[in-house]
Amino acid sequence: MIKIPVEGIATDAAHSTKNKITEFQGIDLRTGKRIFYQNLGNKTVNIGEFLGVVEAAKYIIENDYSPRIIYTDSITAIAWFQNKKTASKKKCKELQKAEIFLKTLAWDVDTIEVRHWNNKEWGETPADFGNK
Repeated sequence: MIKIPVEGIATDAAHSTKNKITEFQGIDLRTGKRIFYQNLGNKTVNIGEFLGVVEAAKYIIENDYSPRIIYTDSITAIAWFQNKKTASKKKCKELQKAEIFLKTLAWDVDTIEVRHWNNKEWGETPADFGNK
């Protein structure tokens, strides 16, 4: 019996080389509703995945959201979030702001759990853009 998560926030990003658009979104697993979305312009999928997780953390803190759990299928985003620092070579104001947010509110951010969404067992995350 595969137990797919039903509570928390699922995040995902997509990058279109054709349209030069990187976007991310977050879905409340309990309601299935999109709680945030952003078009970043032409970045990378890793940047989008990371910023999606950071946006979910902001949402949890600002809205006293419970449970304090975020799901992403990006190992890179999880590592960058836990390190509170990216390994991106791209100059990007959004990344700078995200790192500052994570470090400044570390006492609160560290109470949020970021878990890996297991695509193999559970299928695509509910936040997936469906354009593969």
